[in-house]
Amino acid sequence: MSLYMQTRRRDLADVLSKRGVQLDQLSKWSKVGLVVYNSHVPIGATPEYLAGFYYIQGASSFLPVMALAPQEKERVVDMAAAPGGKTTYIAALMKNSGIIYANEIWEARLKSLTANLHHMGVTNTIVCNYDGREVLGQNSVDRVLLDAPCSGSGVITKDPSVKTSKSLDDIQKLYIYIYIYI
Repeated sequence: MSLYMQTRRRDLADVLSKRGVQLDQLSKWSKVGLVVYNSHVPIGATPEYLAGFYYIQGASSFLPVMALAPQEKERVVDMAAAPGGKTTYIAALMKNSGIIYANEIWEARLKSLTANLHHMGVTNTIVCNYDGREVLGQNSVDRVLLDAPCSGSGVITKDPSVKTSKSLDDIQKLYIYIYIYI
């Protein structure tokens, strides 16, 4: 779970603990993350979640943004932005300043991206639907994040259906997706 602009980790942890959520700080390497061990309430339906105080995502999703290290007032491109977890984290680190171009080549994913940005209170982001080369074009940007989509095979331990739900066509589409961005 990621925390963003509207709350502090300690305050949210206290509130969620009182609701019956067993959680702890993610790790020493993350100043914003919490790990949920068990919950007596749906973690994606608490008043705090509905108010945009946190975003649910895996801990590994923090790492590309941490490596990017976006700064306030910069111009940043997130090349494969949907559904918006990394984009919202970038916006939080930039304190909603500067400009983020949240690009998503698959038009069907734009709705979830836009909804998550609004939900999390992100105001410094332009959502676009271009080939990655068109986003960069002649524009000058400070940082570019390309955390290209993967096959999903890394979650087999959590979701064994991945072994049987992916076709050769699904995997080949990923190569096309990555090629378009490079």
